[in-house]
Amino acid sequence: MHETLKKPLALLIGVTGDLGFAAGCLLQSLRRHSPHLEADVFLYTDGALPPADAALLEGMGALITPFTPPQADLPAEVVRQFSQLCLVCFEGFLLLDRYNTVIRLDADTAVQDDVSALANFGPLSMALEDPYFTESGRSLPASVNVLAPLPDLDGEAPNLNSGVLVLQDSLPEPAKLRDLCLRRLKKDAPYLRYPDQAVLNMLAQQLRRTDPHLFSLLPYERFNAHPRNPAAHTAAVVHAFGAYKLWDDGLTRCCFPEWHRDYCRWLSLGGSPWRGEVGNGEYLEAGAFSMLNRLHGNVQTAQELLDRMRLDLVREKKLKRNLEKMIAGTGSRSPVGKNLQ
Repeated sequence: MHETLKKPLALLIGVTGDLGFAAGCLLQSLRRHSPHLEADVFLYTDGALPPADAALLEGMGALITPFTPPQADLPAEVVRQFSQLCLVCFEGFLLLDRYNTVIRLDADTAVQDDVSALANFGPLSMALEDPYFTESGRSLPASVNVLAPLPDLDGEAPNLNSGVLVLQDSLPEPAKLRDLCLRRLKKDAPYLRYPDQAVLNMLAQQLRRTDPHLFSLLPYERFNAHPRNPAAHTAAVVHAFGAYKLWDDGLTRCCFPEWHRDYCRWLSLGGSPWRGEVGNGEYLEAGAFSMLNRLHGNVQTAQELLDRMRLDLVREKKLKRNLEKMIAGTGSRSPVGKNLQ
C-alpha cells in the first residue's frame, strides 16, 4: 500500500463572523503577491460569517471550516478581547499529516510581498516580537504572555510573536505536540494573558532544549513587522498587533494604502464592512499626499503665528525697556516741594 502523497502547503487563518473582511483582504493580497503559491487555505470561523461573506471567501479559494475551541477555563477578559479563534494555530499540527508545511497568519496581518519563502523555515518558526512595538524600542520578555509565573515558561526569554507561525512535517510527532499544547492550555488557562502565544512560547523553548535545530527564527523585519517599524514600509508581512488595527484606526490604515484598497474592493463585491468604531477617521477622507499637504499647511500656519508672536514679543520687550527707563528717570528727580525748603 502506497503512502498518500502530501500536498506542499496549507495556509491557516481564523476569523470571527464580524471579521470576514480581514480574511478577504488577506486572500486578495496573497493571490496578488504570491500567485504561484500552491496552497490550500483553511479559514476557521465561529460559524457566524454572513452567508454572502462566506460565498465571497469561498470564491477566493478559502476552505471554510467551523472551529470548535478546546475546553479551557480562560479568563473572561481574554475571551472578550481575543476570542477563542486565536487557538486555531494548534489545528496546524494536525494538518501536517496531509501537508509538508503549514503557515498560520493572524487576521490582523497585511501581506505586501511574496510570502513563498516562509515555507523554507521550520520545523517550528516564529519571529521575535518586533521591538518597535514598544515606545522604548525594547523587546518584551515572554512573561508578557502570562498573569503569573509558570514553571514551563522561561519568562525572561525574549518573547516570540505568534502572528506568523510556520510548521513543518519534520517536527517529531506533530499530533503529540498538539496534545501537549492543549494540556498546557487547559492546565494554565487561568494564568494566560495571550493564550496561543504563551503556549507556543513554551513549546518553542522546549524544542530548543531538546534539539536546537527544531526551532528557527523568522526575521521580523521581513515577515512580522509592526506598523511602527520603519521596515514595515517594505516588509512582506505587516502585523498590526496591539491596540491599533488596520480596520479601526484611520491613521494606521492610511499608512498602508494597499490594505485599504483591498478593503474597498471587498466592499465593492458586497462584503460586510467593519461595524465598530474607527479612530482618527479624518485620515481616511483623502490619500496620503493630501494628508501630508494638509499637515504641511497646518505647520506653515503655525510657523506664521509663531513668527508674529516673536515680533510681538520683541515689541513688548522694547516697550518694557522704555517704560522702565521712564520710571527710573522720574524716580531720580527731586520733588518740587523739597527744593523750595
